[in-house]
Amino acid sequence: MSVSSPVEADTLRGLDEPRSVLPSPSPWFVAFCMVVIAGSLATILYARVGMSVAEAGWIGFAALLIMVLAEFYSARARERSAVEAELREVVRVSGRFQDEIAALNERIADIEATLTVRVDDMIEERVETIVADMRQIEDRIEGLAETVSTLEGAAPATRGALAAAEIGGQAAGASDTLEETPAFPGMSDAEAAAILRRSVEEHGPLIHLQSIVTLPQRRVRYYEAFARLRTDEGRSLMPRQFIPLAERTGIMPIIDNAVLFRTVQILRKIARKNNDVGVFCNISARSLGDGEFFQQFVDFMGENRNLSGAIVFEFTQAAFDDLGPIELANLDALAELGFRFSLDNVTRLDIDGARLAKHGVRYIKIDAETLMQPPLSASAHIHAADLAKLLARYGITLIATRVESESQVVDILDYDVRFAQGNLFSPPRIVRAEAAQAARNPTIN
Repeated sequence: MSVSSPVEADTLRGLDEPRSVLPSPSPWFVAFCMVVIAGSLATILYARVGMSVAEAGWIGFAALLIMVLAEFYSARARERSAVEAELREVVRVSGRFQDEIAALNERIADIEATLTVRVDDMIEERVETIVADMRQIEDRIEGLAETVSTLEGAAPATRGALAAAEIGGQAAGASDTLEETPAFPGMSDAEAAAILRRSVEEHGPLIHLQSIVTLPQRRVRYYEAFARLRTDEGRSLMPRQFIPLAERTGIMPIIDNAVLFRTVQILRKIARKNNDVGVFCNISARSLGDGEFFQQFVDFMGENRNLSGAIVFEFTQAAFDDLGPIELANLDALAELGFRFSLDNVTRLDIDGARLAKHGVRYIKIDAETLMQPPLSASAHIHAADLAKLLARYGITLIATRVESESQVVDILDYDVRFAQGNLFSPPRIVRAEAAQAARNPTIN
C-alpha cells in the first residue's frame, strides 16, 4: 500500500483534471464550409463579374486550395502549441517530483544518520564495558603476580607487612599498627636522607596507579597515583618507609616535586587516550609550608592550568586538620587556579562540610569498613548512611576505599556511594618505564 505525499497528489490531480478549452470544430464541417465558400466565390464571379465558367471555376478552386493550406498550417500551429504546453506541464510536474524526491532523500539521510549514531553509541558503550572488564582482569592478574613476586622475595616475618603496605595509601600515619621493616637500619637520618635524595634525583619515583571507578557501572573515572622509591641496590621503598624520614629531614618537597612532575607527564599521556579520566596526586602538607617549594609549585601548576579539571591534590584528614594559616592561604591560592583537593585516611566522621568546601575540598575518601561500621572514635554526628547526601549539599563527593569484596559493594551502594576504590576493582599497578621516561630528572623550575 503506497501513500502519496501532498505534493505528489496535487500533481497527479493536476494531470487528470480536464482543461476548460473551446471544442474544436469537426474536420468534415470545416471542409464543407471551404467548399461552400469556394463555390460561392465562383458563382459570384460568374454571375456578377461576368467571368466565364472556366475562369470562375479556377478562381474558386484556387481559393479552396488556399483555405486548405491555411487550415493545414493553422492545425499544425495549434498542435505545436498544444505539444509545447504539454511539455511545459511535464517539465513543471517533473520539477515538483524532483523537489519531492530531494526532500525524501534528505529525510532518509537524516534517519540513516540518526540510526548510525545510535548504533555507533551502542557499539562504543558495549566495547567500553568489555574493555573496562578486560582491564580489571588484567589489573588483577598483574597485581597478583606482583604481590606473589614481592612475597616470595620477602622474609616470612615481613610478608604480611609488605602485602598490607602494597595496598596502602601514601600517608605517613595511615596505620601505626603495622610493623614495617626498617628501611635504613643502623643509619643516621642524614645518611638515610642522602640515599633518598639520590634515589629521587637519579632514579625518580616509581608511580603506581590504582583506579577509582563509578558505581554501579564500574567505569574508571580517576586514578590515584602512589609513589615508591628505588635505592641503588634495587630495593623498593614504600611510602610508610620513607615519608616520616623525608618529613623529618626536610626533603619531602623534593620528593613531592618529582612525584608531581611525573604525575603530570602520566596524566598528559592518559589524556591523549581519554579526556574524561583524572588523577589524584598525594602531596605532603609539609610542602605547603615550604615557601620556596610552594612558589615554584604554584608557578608550575599555573603553567598547567588546563589540567585543573583532571588533577586532584590529596591530603590526609589529620594533615588537613593541622594546617596553619600559612598552609591554608597557600591552599586557597592553589584553589584560585581551579585545582581541587581530596581528604584521605578519614577516621573521624564529624566532618565540617562547609569549611572543607570553602578551602576547595571536593572529595572525601573513607574506608568501606569504616563507613559501614564506624568505630566509637569516629565521633559521627549522623548515621553513616546519610553522610554521602550531607556531603553532596556542599558539593563534596564521597569515595569508598579499600573495597575488597562484592558484599561491600552492595552495602556501599545502599549508602548512596557512587565512587569506589580498592583491590576488588584493580590493585595499584606500576606505570611502565617507557611511559615515564620523559619525566626523568624532573624539576618544577
